[in-house]
Amino acid sequence: MKEIIAYLDDNKVWEKEDIAAEKLTIINYAFANIQGLTIVRDLKKIHLINELKAEHPHLRSCISIGGWSADGFSDGVATKENRVVLIANLVAYMEKYHFDGIDLDWEYPGMDLAGIKASPDDAQNFLYFVKELRQALDKQGAETGKYYLLTAAIGAAKKLLDTMSPNEAYEYADYLDFINVMTYDMRGSFTHQAGHHTNLASYPDGDLSVMQAVNNLRAKGVPNEKIVIGAAFYSRICRGFPADTAMPVGALAEGTGGETNNYNQLKPLFEAHPENLYWDEAAHAPYYFDGKMYLSFDNPRSMREKAQYILAEDLRGLMFWEYSLDLTGDLLGAAAEVLQVSRETEMK
Repeated sequence: MKEIIAYLDDNKVWEKEDIAAEKLTIINYAFANIQGLTIVRDLKKIHLINELKAEHPHLRSCISIGGWSADGFSDGVATKENRVVLIANLVAYMEKYHFDGIDLDWEYPGMDLAGIKASPDDAQNFLYFVKELRQALDKQGAETGKYYLLTAAIGAAKKLLDTMSPNEAYEYADYLDFINVMTYDMRGSFTHQAGHHTNLASYPDGDLSVMQAVNNLRAKGVPNEKIVIGAAFYSRICRGFPADTAMPVGALAEGTGGETNNYNQLKPLFEAHPENLYWDEAAHAPYYFDGKMYLSFDNPRSMREKAQYILAEDLRGLMFWEYSLDLTGDLLGAAAEVLQVSRETEMK
């Protein structure tokens, strides 16, 4: 069975009726955070997720810990004594809200890209942490009679993947049920050269892609059944191109792609101006360009192609950030149509 995993933000605007639980296998509920050695965040809507789980017994939920610019990991895992307390608090928090597991979103061990504390010892301590957390979850499961998931969100670029391992062997994957590869934001907010931010394949002006990230993981011995690729329910926007720009991909823009729009906003724009929609055959990715503004995003076609790639390569599944950014259901529906047909075939 292929996973279809939604990251869902407790702070965003959504109702229980918006969540197509029948098309999902897991909800990664975002975010709780580490403060000292305590897990903080009072979740406002988690009762709605637990109601959905009662109505859809196949659906599981994980609490996602961290997120971009979320501090606390480096100190929290720095010593054995810290880890013992932190792990006990994590398990207690998980049980308090009736989660089925924990998703770790440390961005990133050993790197301070998001302005958080980082240490050269982070990678080794992360390895200790996931091993000890796995042991604690198994112990808890022996008492409750259930299996608890342990997953992690990781960067797509090889440099980000390597910094999570003390010896670049990716041994942390041994203790995780699977890894959620953030194959989005692969272009944008750090360069003036326009490119795709969630493309399936590499292209002349952009090596980084879903396929490249998957190949990097495989080269380190991470098995297919532990690889979940990512999709984006939002666009990255570049503005300010030379007047004679015919092909924006690879061109220099005044902006760097830091601006975003969600798919709820994009769909009306696309319907109003279909003449500005294009498909990049090399990147297997859509884009929008009106001469001044360039948008990189996922659409139903790219979602179907990602789902087909998952089946062809026998990967674990697909995850996406973030559910409320597409309440039209178009993007989830396109992926689920491919992956659920496969699931139904397996069950026959």
